[in-house]
Amino acid sequence: MLRLFFILLGLLWSQSLYSAEAQNWYRSASFYHIWLKSFSASHQHHEVGDIQGIIQRFDYLNDGQANAGKDLEVDAILLSPFYLSARSSEDPLDNIHGYDVVDYYQVNPVFGDKADLKQLIDLAHSRGVKVLFDFVPAYTSIKHPWFINSANGGDKRDWYMWDKQPSSQWQAAWGGGSWQDVWKAHGNSYFYSYFQSSEIADLNLHNPQVRQALEEVLKYWFDFGFDGARIDGAPYLIEDGPGKQADRPETFQILREYRAIADSYEQGKVLIAETWRPTELVSKYFGNGHDQIHMGFDFDFAWQIPGAIKRGNAQGLRNLHQQQIQDYPPGYQTAAFLSNHDSYLSRPMTVYKGNANQALQAATLQLLSSATPFIFYGNELGMLGEHQPDAQLRGLFNWQDVERQLALPNSLLNQYRHLLKIRREHSFISEASLHFVDTQSDKVFAYALATQQQALVVLVNTNKAPSRAQLNMAQVSALSSHQDYRLSPVLGEPVQKRREALAGVASYQLEQLPAESVTVLYLGEQQASLVASYPDKVVAPTKALVPSAIALNSLYLRGDMNGWDGSLPMALSENGLWQVKLKLQKGRYQYKFEVNGQPLWGRNWGDNSRNGIGDIDGENIRLRAASGGCYLFSFNPQNRQYLVQQQESCD
Repeated sequence: MLRLFFILLGLLWSQSLYSAEAQNWYRSASFYHIWLKSFSASHQHHEVGDIQGIIQRFDYLNDGQANAGKDLEVDAILLSPFYLSARSSEDPLDNIHGYDVVDYYQVNPVFGDKADLKQLIDLAHSRGVKVLFDFVPAYTSIKHPWFINSANGGDKRDWYMWDKQPSSQWQAAWGGGSWQDVWKAHGNSYFYSYFQSSEIADLNLHNPQVRQALEEVLKYWFDFGFDGARIDGAPYLIEDGPGKQADRPETFQILREYRAIADSYEQGKVLIAETWRPTELVSKYFGNGHDQIHMGFDFDFAWQIPGAIKRGNAQGLRNLHQQQIQDYPPGYQTAAFLSNHDSYLSRPMTVYKGNANQALQAATLQLLSSATPFIFYGNELGMLGEHQPDAQLRGLFNWQDVERQLALPNSLLNQYRHLLKIRREHSFISEASLHFVDTQSDKVFAYALATQQQALVVLVNTNKAPSRAQLNMAQVSALSSHQDYRLSPVLGEPVQKRREALAGVASYQLEQLPAESVTVLYLGEQQASLVASYPDKVVAPTKALVPSAIALNSLYLRGDMNGWDGSLPMALSENGLWQVKLKLQKGRYQYKFEVNGQPLWGRNWGDNSRNGIGDIDGENIRLRAASGGCYLFSFNPQNRQYLVQQQESCD
């Protein structure tokens, strides 16, 4: 009987251990964030990415064989929104972002259908890869049936936020702007849009019926097979009035409700939130560390990295780490990213002006940390992309670049693969504590990821010339429970390949660290293997792909001159230009060229660089009419050049 008791006790212990491991899988995982529209197209006749395209290219992400192929061997993927949305064009230039949801339960046919989605999830799971979806609970398109019902005074009138005359005290949810930025006229009333778009309306999450409807959406896709969800716009779920539009107490209650749903699944569904808030407020989104979100995207970390690399000073990263340790609850986990689909940060190779060594240093800080890394598709190739307009962050993935870079040992892609391998082979870093280590250099900073048994020491030489560093081994040794640990290289070869004993060593001299390089050392009793010699010059031969636009059937001028509506159609002239003439008063104007001319915005061209060339979803074009009269507006669809010319008359 006693033996049976211990057997049962052992089984219960092993089950609880498995359960804890299953629930915490995200801590040691490496994620890859896929922008569906741009990653891989399965059809030859157009360039719009789709679900089958991901399936066809899945070997690049994970081929199912450990350390055997040329894949990234990521553990999880995050998909951009795939729902049926207001934009569903097959034009590669159309900015299908997917957040203007029309039906939460249907797949945008441009991307595929539910059978494709199920096939992708099954393929991923067969290779041990988890799949997350982008959950959009804060708002919908105004084409959503819920909104149409609400706008027409139906039984869902209270599903959105309406006001006959909003207070002028309202501003943008993050401050600044005016009430008209967030309140949009519709009929004889106004609806609220924290997204500041007349196409997207905020749901009223004070309403229990709305809360329940969205919880059903979350459960539906979890039951479908997804392993977790990104919660879009998490700080802005609830608005309680002007200046009370973010971080509201009821928002945290909603997150607790979502967490309860996620935790009800045995295999552990994971919630990661878009926590774009000051560091001191982010801690609120973790609750007690176990009852709200599992992970929060670390925006402050992403913003601190360029300064550390460009100036060689990691003090900002030190301060952030200390603040998080002090303010965040036990059990918190941050998600490290360098850029994403939104208008926060440009892609690394744009930030570092084409310097692939610096881009790799940024990747090292992201991938070799105790945070969970999210690689935004294409950053491993060195894709370029300015953060404004954010459509430029969602460019086409260049599959020819993959083959070119795989053939080059010193390519950025291969160095990403080395870093991911280091993370896999030293899985302890997901539970390690991070400690910055003195180097006696103003251009080299270092940190250790340590447990009681072992550590990785990462050195980043930001100098444009070879440098030396002197590791303070008293700091490093103090992190371990043994004094006879050995130091051996993992990435880079600044020390001899034999293991160096550290007993009694006060400092460790590293000579000739390559310019703008990364060095990784292993501290512990195990024998570390060198994954690669660090190249003096990292290269990223990335070629930006320019999507080809489908033929335009219509084009409209839209701006101050017509109240930004769709009332100024342009005509296609014999010279291939879209043109329209109109009379203007003397003054300053802003405008764009817009494709469909409907009450809702579709694809449009503005100009960010003010060079006379239209950028998809670019900023408003500015015009100063020196005198009143007739003006001819022209747009060339082939090269997207535009021109305004004053005419003698409008006849």
